[in-house]
Amino acid sequence: MAEIVTRGETRLEATLPGASYCEPAVLEREWERVFYRTWLCAGREERVREPGDFLTLTVGRESVLVVRDRDARLRAFYNVCRHRGSRLCSAEEGRLKGSLTCPYHAWTYALDGRLIGTPHLWQSELQREEFSLHAVAVDTWGGFLFVNLEGERAGTLADQLGPIPERDRRDPLTEMRVGARAVHEVACNWKILVENYMECYHCPGVHPELCDLVPLYRKGIVDSAGTDVIAYFREGACTFTLNGTTRRPLLSGLSEDEKRMYNGEMIYPTLMLNLFPDYAQYRALSPLAPDRTRIVTEWLFERSTMERPDFDPRDAVEFINLIARQDWDVCERVQQGVASRSHSHGVYVPQETGALDFKAWYLDRVGA
Repeated sequence: MAEIVTRGETRLEATLPGASYCEPAVLEREWERVFYRTWLCAGREERVREPGDFLTLTVGRESVLVVRDRDARLRAFYNVCRHRGSRLCSAEEGRLKGSLTCPYHAWTYALDGRLIGTPHLWQSELQREEFSLHAVAVDTWGGFLFVNLEGERAGTLADQLGPIPERDRRDPLTEMRVGARAVHEVACNWKILVENYMECYHCPGVHPELCDLVPLYRKGIVDSAGTDVIAYFREGACTFTLNGTTRRPLLSGLSEDEKRMYNGEMIYPTLMLNLFPDYAQYRALSPLAPDRTRIVTEWLFERSTMERPDFDPRDAVEFINLIARQDWDVCERVQQGVASRSHSHGVYVPQETGALDFKAWYLDRVGA
């Protein structure tokens, strides 16, 4: 990694080059070396709860189909017919009636990917077992769906998650359900959003409301795994709402310490998971272009909370959206700046070790 020495022998690490956030060729390399070889969040498992339920996910130039088969087993495939390559499903989600039929020549597949029908085909010795859909690896954790386009060659999801499941074992993520959803497009590179999430050096100037709830952030530092720096709420606050309070019951199973703190997890490359004492919230990023990213945000609550007659997620949605708008505004400014001919690279200061860790992870996969 490049190192910059300033006056007084202060040593600062260089950021990625400005071109890394702007050039189409870099994004093409990322598709091949990061997104096509890594476990990616495809949303919540509840979207494919019953046999026949399906969803589609765009990953770069690829479309992935996730479906629950007749035996209630999750399956995932490239969304491509084995006959002439037609896209099979164009809808984002829905329910199939026992099979999947190509809209071009009506080749039909079982929900487990087997080719089971080739209507109007004659004088052929086609071996159907050789024309099953190309499989994509699929797995779950905490109620989240993950896919890996490497298929059988994919490593395990557990290896990619590392210590995160154990660290968050008392959060009832598997039992939680979606109470609100939002989709946005932001005019910046996906890596700028990740780097922003990984540090709080910007918090004192950008997020006054957040610093009011978590006094630690006034110092420009963020909770870091393996340290004793913990993001506790101020006295009288217990969650991310404008006033720091909630009418919702706190999540079951939390320790007394966890009822007083916020925890954020970055699951590389693009899943940001935020855990609060009364709800959880996540964002899944999807790069659309070097300077444009699609963001899906969902708010998660315990089912018992959502069944209460006074359930109302608007205070959580309002606060998260406020912080998001503040983040996205500065991230879009960064995108504008890194495109300048004057900007070869920036530097990470000591409070930005999380962003530096992301750079190391990224370069390990993409290469210099």
